[in-house]
Amino acid sequence: MTSGKIQEYQNILEEEKLMIETHFVNIERILREPEKIEKDKLFALMNNYNTLNIQYEQLCNNLIEFIKIFKDDNQEIRLYKTDELINLLDSKINQID
Repeated sequence: MTSGKIQEYQNILEEEKLMIETHFVNIERILREPEKIEKDKLFALMNNYNTLNIQYEQLCNNLIEFIKIFKDDNQEIRLYKTDELINLLDSKINQID
């Protein structure tokens, strides 16, 4: 595999990572709106978040392993902090009860 193909594949992984992070940001924006979210919409957001989070964790692990094998071991990967998003989801769910 040429270094150009390796870089191209890494770029694709990083683009997928960025796409999921964009979804996280969009979910966060919706949750920060002051108006109350309907129960079914909130559960849809929560299910979407859960699915994206699984994909994100797998993708980041794959990207880390890929970089260890093919690239500089010292390269850092920025991870989206989902703790605040989880807290927002919990807060909105508690408002329903």
